[in-house]
Amino acid sequence: MTTTIIRRALAAALLPIAGRAFAVDMSTEQAVEALKLAELAATYSAEKVERATGGASQSQADALLIDMGVLSAADLGDPATVSEKLGAFVVDQQDVSESYIGNVSDRNIAERLVHSWEAATVIQNDEVLTFLNGLIDKGYTTGYNVVSTGDASNFDPDLMLRYGHGDIQHAVQLIYLMKSEGFDPKVQFIPKSSAFVFLPEWGEPGPSVVTFDSGKMVSVVKEYNLDLEFRNAERRDAFMELITTYAKKDAQDEPGLIHASWWQPFYRSYVENDDYVRISENVVTIDGYQADLASLPENAATRAEQIRSAGSDFGVETIDVWVNPAFHRYLLGEAE
Repeated sequence: MTTTIIRRALAAALLPIAGRAFAVDMSTEQAVEALKLAELAATYSAEKVERATGGASQSQADALLIDMGVLSAADLGDPATVSEKLGAFVVDQQDVSESYIGNVSDRNIAERLVHSWEAATVIQNDEVLTFLNGLIDKGYTTGYNVVSTGDASNFDPDLMLRYGHGDIQHAVQLIYLMKSEGFDPKVQFIPKSSAFVFLPEWGEPGPSVVTFDSGKMVSVVKEYNLDLEFRNAERRDAFMELITTYAKKDAQDEPGLIHASWWQPFYRSYVENDDYVRISENVVTIDGYQADLASLPENAATRAEQIRSAGSDFGVETIDVWVNPAFHRYLLGEAE
C-alpha cells in the first residue's frame, strides 16, 4: 500500500548517512546524524552520559538515544537490537505523512480521545448524506461508515488494526486496558457517521432516524474508529486475544468485560492475517468523504456496479479487508 511504499522510500532516502547501516548495522552516531541531532548530542557532558548509560558507554550519542527513550542502557550490549530499534525509529521520525493523537502510554491520551469525541458530529454535508442514504433506500447496501478523508492516519498497514465502536467510555477503558497489558500502539481517533436500516419493530424512531418516501427508515449515528499502529507484528496479533478476553460479550451481563462490550466487536486489518477472515469493502470517495461498505466477497462486485449506477461524481474501489471472526459471523447474519 501507499504508506508502505513511503516508508521504504524514506529508508532509502537516508543513504548515504544511514541507509547502509539501517539495513545492516546502524549505530547511534549515524542515527543522531540522520535525525539532525548532532548539536544536541554534543551538549552532553561526561556526567550526563554516565547518568544516562549507567556507565555502560561513554558515547554522547548513546546517552541521547537512551534519554529519548529509543534505547535502554541494556540494549547497548546487543548491536542487533540497537540497529533494529534505531532503524525503525529513524524511518518513523522521517515519515511526516502520519496523523495521530498520541501513544497509549501518553498520560493524557484518554483526555485527547474524549475531547475529539465531544468535538465530533455526524456528517454535515447534506448532498453526500442524501447520496449515501439513497444507496440504502435502493437496497444496494444495508449500511455504511463514513469518515472525512482529512482524518486518515496513514499508518503502516503491516502494523495497523482499525477498531470501530460507538461509545467513548469504551475507548477510554480500552486504552487503559492496553496500557495495563503492555500494549503501546500509536492511536488515531477518527470520528465517523454510521448508518443502518432502522426496523419498525425496534420501537419509536429517535431524532437520528430519517424516513424516506419509500417508508424505509435509516438511522445515522456518531461513532468512531481507532487506528492502532503497533510496534511489531507480534503485538498486533496479540490484540485479538485481548479483545476476546476483555471486550467480546458471550453472555448477557457477562462479568469481567470493559464497558459497552459488543457481542460482535468490529476490527480489521488491511493486510492478510491468518487469524482474521477476508471480506470485501466497497470504498466510495465523494467530496472529501470516504464511505466504507462491507460485504461478503461474493457480493462485492455486484454491489460495486450498483453503486456506480447511482451516479458518476464519485469513486468506487473494491478492496480486500481481513476482519475478526465475530464480525464475519455478523455479516453472515449470526447473532454472536
